[in-house]
Amino acid sequence: MAEEQTQTQTQEVKDTNVKQADGMYHYYISTATRGGDITCQSFITDKKLESNLYPIVVTPIDSSLENPVFNWTTLTWVEVDAATLNAKIAAVADDVQALTKSVTTIQTQNQENTKENAQITKTLDGLNANMGNLTSMMSIISSKLIPGASTTSEGGQN
Repeated sequence: MAEEQTQTQTQEVKDTNVKQADGMYHYYISTATRGGDITCQSFITDKKLESNLYPIVVTPIDSSLENPVFNWTTLTWVEVDAATLNAKIAAVADDVQALTKSVTTIQTQNQENTKENAQITKTLDGLNANMGNLTSMMSIISSKLIPGASTTSEGGQN
């Protein structure tokens, strides 16, 4: 019953730093969730607070949260409702599974590309060797066809 009242109170408050019609300011108390600590309890005061000061929270609660608790590390409201958290965990698990499949696909493609690159490199090496042989043959043929082009090998025997 107290939880329902707390949730109702927290949903009514839109901006914690705005003075309400009754001249009061609405804030929250939120501590760690271990050992039955307070997750979210609203309170009213005539004093305006400018910032969060443990355990008092002036940051408004996101209306999408069912059972909020203030995370003092990140300074944000987070969900502690088991059903909501389970749904978020299931969504994260689905995302992880999809990412794992993507990584596996990318690794497989990478292995195939590596094999193809090795084959292409081998083919190019063979082509380069053939081009070297052809260049040598063309040089020999051109020296035979053009008289006096190769004076170093036949130079003193005329």
